[in-house]
Amino acid sequence: MAIIKNGVNGTVSGKAGSVVFVSTKTGNYVRSLPRVKKREPTPEQLLSRKRFKIVRSHISQLKPIINMGYKAYSYPKRAYDVAMSYNLNEALIREENGFVVDWPKFMIAKGSPNPITSYIMDFDQENQVLLVTWEYDAYLEEKFDTGSYDSFLILYNAADNGGGYPLVMNDLKSSLMSGKQTVEIPKHRKEATYEVYIFFIESYGGGNTDSLHLGTLKV
Repeated sequence: MAIIKNGVNGTVSGKAGSVVFVSTKTGNYVRSLPRVKKREPTPEQLLSRKRFKIVRSHISQLKPIINMGYKAYSYPKRAYDVAMSYNLNEALIREENGFVVDWPKFMIAKGSPNPITSYIMDFDQENQVLLVTWEYDAYLEEKFDTGSYDSFLILYNAADNGGGYPLVMNDLKSSLMSGKQTVEIPKHRKEATYEVYIFFIESYGGGNTDSLHLGTLKV
């Protein structure tokens, strides 16, 4: 802050904006402030930024699902923050020039163990309907009381990073014990690749299971 001594006609000293006023025996001067040199990020910092950016881009696209799938698991923290932390640590593969997502390890929901033991994906191309049928572990179903949980079948267009139809999910929900779930997929003008996930959630909030990556579907 600049200070005016002896009224409006007095001398000025101190800093104002990008200049500094200096009073000496030989007179008063105005100098520019020295430029602060920004340090170039290290290779490790650049790599860390890439890593963070990759996961953030997907978590942001999946935010409505993340808010459901991590709600109970993350409490009292934010679901978004916990999902970021988990997938940063568990779901990335290091490559020569950076990182790629390991989709089978990427989790869109965290909770009790997903009880599915085997499954079949059947895509009806003519009607654009995906049918998933499954068998489940009766012991896990009984232990965590998940038999009546609603199924959420999620298709995420990860390769296009949100282009076209980034998220597709079932409207009508079946239960875990029903052993099947369908989802209608909008028609695309060009081929799209979806990462397919399923998890189960209590009808009136509360608990849910881990998500399970069922595979990749091209439509």
